[in-house]
Amino acid sequence: MSVVGRDEVRALLESPLPDATLVLVGGRCEVVPESRAEGLVIAGRRDLESLLGDGPVDDRRLGELADRLDTVARDLGA
Repeated sequence: MSVVGRDEVRALLESPLPDATLVLVGGRCEVVPESRAEGLVIAGRRDLESLLGDGPVDDRRLGELADRLDTVARDLGA
């Protein structure tokens, strides 16, 4: 079972927060401001934007990012 999925990646990318950060708290992902990031920090929106470049973000790319972030979360101990 995945910790990070497309919905979580989409929420991070579409967040109105300028410093949006994806964290794992109590077994579920939340998007919070970087300054309130408690729990396991998985990635910030700036990190994803640098990976995406200027291309369109479709379901395939969201899935690829979700897979990468899920691996990061598991490597960090999720």
